[in-house]
This record gives sequence, structure tokens and C-alpha cells, in this order.
Amino acid sequence: MGRDGNADVESHNGDISITDLNGSVTLNLDHSSARVAQVSSDVTVQGRANDVSLEDVKGIVRLDGDFMESVKLSRVAKAVNFKTSRTDMEFTKLDGNLNLDSGDLEANSLSGPLRLRTRSKDITINGVSGDVRLQNENGAVEIHVNKMGNMEITNNKGDIRMFVPQKAAFQLEAQTRDGEIQTDFDSLKVQNGDDRSSATGSVNGGGPRMSLSNEHGNIEIRSGVPMPPPPPSVPKISHGDIPQPPEASEN
Repeated sequence: MGRDGNADVESHNGDISITDLNGSVTLNLDHSSARVAQVSSDVTVQGRANDVSLEDVKGIVRLDGDFMESVKLSRVAKAVNFKTSRTDMEFTKLDGNLNLDSGDLEANSLSGPLRLRTRSKDITINGVSGDVRLQNENGAVEIHVNKMGNMEITNNKGDIRMFVPQKAAFQLEAQTRDGEIQTDFDSLKVQNGDDRSSATGSVNGGGPRMSLSNEHGNIEIRSGVPMPPPPPSVPKISHGDIPQPPEASEN
């Protein structure tokens, strides 16, 4: 910790802790865990990892490989690119936190465009701004929108729940098979049938397009309130502090 320059680390069956680095970080992991905090440039993590925790990163974050337990991100100033055999995700900025494990993906205060393709996960995103393109199956999807962009959500065998600001303007096209559609917006035309249901219309004069498609699940379009901004980050750790190794995951 407390160093100037880039860090390029390879680890087999070990733990890595990097804090307060004025440079970039590249980690090649083999059944290892990593905790990285306060980095002034890009962070790249690749290989087969256990727990990975990244926070206060000023550059781009790239994660590519297999993550056996959990991934935790906090406050990333630039783009995030995450790719595994099961999940492909990218977005522009993370002001809050993102936690991902084998069965769940939770995030808050995230800036799009967001592109996410995954399966067998319950997805909860609290406070997203900008365009969203999301594809999931065998799990529920819940999104709380702060600022509307174009939304394209596709799911299979799980409900879709959308929360948008009451005064947001958008154009909706929604359909589901073996499910119902419910909404808080009276201007939307909802038709629920025995096999298929649909909803169309404009809210507050129309605007960005929201397209929702589901198989074997319900769709809800609810009126919500924007999520407040996250609290400021913790003060910077001084060079004299001792970094702690990553905690073991209970997942």
C-alpha cells in the first residue's frame, strides 16, 4: 500500500490486498482472493478468483474470468466491463455499490448505458440513470429508475418490476406470456388475457421507449421516487495504516 507506479500481480491459492496505489493494477488470479482500494488508474482482474472486492477506483474496471464466490464493487469513476461464462455486463459509472454472487446481483446508483446479459440470478438495481438493455432467465428483475433512458428488458421464468419517477415521460410496450401486467399509470392501456397480456401507451406525453418482454412471469410498472445520492466515500487511508486481508465468503 501507499506506492507510486503500476502493480502487476499473479497469485495462486493466496490473498492479495492493494490499497492507495498511484497507478494501475493487473491481477492474474488462480483460486485467490483480492481486496483493492483507492487506485488512481485502471484495474484489471482475470483468471479464476474466489472473492474480489474493488472500491474507490478512478479508472476503468475490467473483470474477465471465473469468479467462484462473490464480486463487490464500490465507487468506480469510469466504465465497468464484467465478463464470465454466465454473465456479460458493462456500464458507464458506479457511484454506489454492486454485489454479485452465484444467485443474486444487486446494485445502486449506477449510470448507463447499462448492458447486462445473465441467467439464473435475481437482479435488483436501485437507482439507474440512462439506457438499459437487460436479458435474464430463471430469476426476477427489479429496477428502480432515477433518470429515464431507453429500456429494453427481456426475462424468462421470473417477474419484472419497474419503478419509475411519477413525473417521468416515456412510451411503453410490454407483453408477457403466462403472466399478468399491473401498473400505477392510468394512461397506459392494459389487456390481461388467459395466455397473453399486453400494455401500451404514453406517460406524461411520451419520451424514451420502455420495452418489456416476459415469458412465464408477471410485469409491474410502478410509480416510485428517485433514489438519493450515496454518501461520500470514506477518507483516504494514510500510508501508515496496515491493510487487512480479504474476508472469507459465506456464500
